[in-house]
Amino acid sequence: MGFSDYGPGDVVYFPAGPFIGICGVVHEVDARRATLRLEFGEGLAHREGGVLRERRHRMTVGFDEVELV
Repeated sequence: MGFSDYGPGDVVYFPAGPFIGICGVVHEVDARRATLRLEFGEGLAHREGGVLRERRHRMTVGFDEVELV
């Protein structure tokens, strides 16, 4: 049922679909459901009032939606 050797800290990318080319970091693996919980950044990091900020997002994807980098 898909590739299940993903682990926290792995970097994956979307080879197709609406997120094509986006890379994310694996935070959680649910082998039973064949899903990964990913975090990825949007846009460039920028400085706001002496603090470095960037927009971060989390999403759940299936093993078959991403590939290891």
